[in-house]
Amino acid sequence: MRVNPLMQSLLQSGAETEKPDDLPGELRDLVESGWKVGPADSLVIAGCYGDGAGWRDDWQAENVPQCEFEVNDVSIPCDDFPEERDSFLRSAVARSRAFARAMLGAAAGLQHCELLVAIVSVGVDDDYFTHGATVKFATRRTGFPGVYGDLDRFQYEAMASIEYCDVR
Repeated sequence: MRVNPLMQSLLQSGAETEKPDDLPGELRDLVESGWKVGPADSLVIAGCYGDGAGWRDDWQAENVPQCEFEVNDVSIPCDDFPEERDSFLRSAVARSRAFARAMLGAAAGLQHCELLVAIVSVGVDDDYFTHGATVKFATRRTGFPGVYGDLDRFQYEAMASIEYCDVR
């Protein structure tokens, strides 16, 4: 797992741990729905992609990671967290990481699962309530956005990149 300094400080401050069984129902449902192989051998979360209606299916190989990020973009519910900033942020990090790890683990056995990456983002600026937390997934292959190669560039978000091999 790679992290930027903002994420590192939250992890060092004693970020809580959350187990997949503790995830809110909508996140557990996504984990249980698992993954599908989508257009151009992409990996898409079944609960986000559904039957594919509403999504383009003419994905080009060089654009697969960007298309995966569009489909596999999950907002993490944070409305049950304490309002106090540090507690809120630690809780958001814990839930985001637990969800990311559970989804990565659910990909076991699928073609290209070893290329799967979760990008965890938790807003840490003054507007942290509005920003909240997101987890996006894509496979690391041609077309993977280079912006995630340098997590230190993110100044207002605690960022982590979790690879499939990190959970196996």
